[in-house]
Amino acid sequence: MKQDDYFDSQDFRELLQQYEAARRGGRRIYMDGDDLADIAEYYINNRRDREADTVLAEGLRMHPDNPELLYLRTEQIFDRGHAEEACQEARRILMMHPDHTPTKELYLEILLDLQYCTEAVHVAEELLDRDAYNAEVWHMLADAQTALYHYDAALESVEYGLSVNPGDDDLLHAKGVALIQLERYKEADEVLAEYLRRHPEDDHALYNRSIALTCLERYEDASALLDHATMVSKGQSSEQTQIYLQQAYIEAKMGHRNEALLALDLAKETKQLCPPSDGRHGSVMEDADYENIKAQILELLH
Repeated sequence: MKQDDYFDSQDFRELLQQYEAARRGGRRIYMDGDDLADIAEYYINNRRDREADTVLAEGLRMHPDNPELLYLRTEQIFDRGHAEEACQEARRILMMHPDHTPTKELYLEILLDLQYCTEAVHVAEELLDRDAYNAEVWHMLADAQTALYHYDAALESVEYGLSVNPGDDDLLHAKGVALIQLERYKEADEVLAEYLRRHPEDDHALYNRSIALTCLERYEDASALLDHATMVSKGQSSEQTQIYLQQAYIEAKMGHRNEALLALDLAKETKQLCPPSDGRHGSVMEDADYENIKAQILELLH
């Protein structure tokens, strides 16, 4: 896809003016498929979705196999919440254009969204065979490996990504989470503390660090992080149910019965209000998980 400065160039401005003049005059104009894809991308970047749809439809009538146009249409389908349809479209494009990297990266993102994680691992590995310096793909590979409970492999992927891009804070956060999953809590705390120095109001990282601190039996510090997570998210975190349940567990461990029961009540109230997961930043707890954790917390209070 084009760099933003291309859309400010004289060449693109002339191309856009030529297209829009034809549209205003009601004239049909034949243009190169890649040029039409550039115009569609410009409209998408500027939230002019209806005009982007028109360009894509016109472009695909003239150039039905153009990979750039097909990619952008599939991206639009996915962004509008139709992941299964987008998945089928991406597979169709890759049958025609197996080396089209933007579509393959989009396909990987779609697979993760649909939780087709085994296939996602294969696609990520294929992309990294072509370009081992793509930190975002290393991150997506780690996400797929985590979903498959391959925690050692996920940590290794995160480490590779950080070696490629040491300043990638999302990967730093992912490293902390991977260390928690491997029960390396002290290291996880150090990594997440570093991340939070840069992003002190990231409620997901606050929650994750609280888990590491809880496992280190630093209950008061963990509780303070959870309070801060609730404050910065105004109680609307995608992990709000888990935050309250974690708070209840900590209060129970410290022998604070009333506070633990209050946190449980808050968890019950918010459980159905949490927004759905985006696959990378939190998830809504299933009923069985909620009831199981609630039972464990109540057991601590007896």
